[in-house]
Amino acid sequence: MATSTPTVFEGARQWPTWRKVVSVTVVSFADCLTFLVSMMLAPSVPQVLQEFRPDGSDKFLGSFSVTVYILGFVVGPLVFGPLTDLMGRITILRFTATCFLIFTIACALSSSLPMLIVFRFIAGCFGGAPMAIGGGVVSDLYPPGSRSRPMAWYSVGTMMGPTLGPILGGVITGGLSWRWVFWIAAILAGICVTSLWFLLEETHEATLVRRADSPQTSSLESKKTTITKKLRANWQVKGVWDSLGKSIVIIPTKITCHPPALAILLLIGVFNGLVNMILSSLGSVFQFQYHFAATTAGLSYIGLGVGGVLGLAATPRFCDFVGKFRPHPNGSRQPEHALPMMILAGPLASVGLFWYGWSVETKCQWMVPIIGLGVFGFGYMSMRLSTQIFLVEAFPGFTASALAAHTIFSSIGGSAIPLGTFPLYGRVGYGWGNSVIAFVNLGLCIVPLGMYLLHPVLRNERGIDLPS
Repeated sequence: MATSTPTVFEGARQWPTWRKVVSVTVVSFADCLTFLVSMMLAPSVPQVLQEFRPDGSDKFLGSFSVTVYILGFVVGPLVFGPLTDLMGRITILRFTATCFLIFTIACALSSSLPMLIVFRFIAGCFGGAPMAIGGGVVSDLYPPGSRSRPMAWYSVGTMMGPTLGPILGGVITGGLSWRWVFWIAAILAGICVTSLWFLLEETHEATLVRRADSPQTSSLESKKTTITKKLRANWQVKGVWDSLGKSIVIIPTKITCHPPALAILLLIGVFNGLVNMILSSLGSVFQFQYHFAATTAGLSYIGLGVGGVLGLAATPRFCDFVGKFRPHPNGSRQPEHALPMMILAGPLASVGLFWYGWSVETKCQWMVPIIGLGVFGFGYMSMRLSTQIFLVEAFPGFTASALAAHTIFSSIGGSAIPLGTFPLYGRVGYGWGNSVIAFVNLGLCIVPLGMYLLHPVLRNERGIDLPS
């Protein structure tokens, strides 16, 4: 076990490089596990419904059993992020990972569909914690200006989880059963808990300062720097609890009073719901239309993964190009520089949806819809990343709150809207069903287009920056 907790005098930013890399890898694995488990169940939905609903009723609950996990993400970033200021990063990470392990095992032992849904929601609440804490660990380890590469390494988990989850889930379901999806997830969660106990130490400086106030460290008082004393003086439990309350109550109020940001949040909420309609049904579609075995149904997600990687690579470069092509008078990066990518990403995603839907409807060779999904994946990841860039630039000094709001809105939309997936397909088929999703997505493009055309007025009348 890691027992040599560093003192505040040799904080996390003074750790050797190998120790920082190990720490970032551990939190990246925790984040990857969160997203991996979110979609591992998707290829197993037919088997789950066959066991719990053999009469074919309540098909929408099959999709909900997948997306309800994402609804739990609303709780994790909102509550556990601020709690790290009270109890430290490592304490919350170990606690939430252990609870995630327990409720994942409970999912494997579920005896009814409602029981599975409830346990999966609770697991999502605890599983969402690394989404709020992982970035904080990176910022603890690296100073501003040196975080781009560590953040890229940390984001690998976020990117790979949703792609590998369905593939792994399909192999497990085909070779064993859907319950083994959760048993394997529990084994991975156990590895995560072990790594958090043995490989990751506390990085939160205020927590290290508090520990330095213990009797064992009183003899070192004379060695503390002025910065250390200031941090210790400002660290108050009451203040942390106040900040926790504000993060839950005040942030939504400020967002609601800020029309440009609210428009983007509503956009990503609906858009993420449309995306999860595809993600939660993809494995089942390929099993029904192309008679893929459960072991290979997860391979249908590869197109999404490849397109997503290309979208992640292209979006920052395109936003930088827009910033140079239409620079702000003061030369700074502005939120509206991310809007053109949203304007392009929306129609691209719709093209991919039309491609995918009608090729599945007409039962074209199975590689044809997967290519369409690659186009859709590029549009999806580009839209998601560009909305995050917009909020980060629009909320200077409030980036954590802005991204937490992004997670909350996308999680609510991503868990509720997919309930209509199978009823939609059952009524109008895969071709028109995905066309409806594509047309709704095209309608969303009005939001970034209107904001880009009106951004001088929005800045002058309301201001893009969130007031402190």
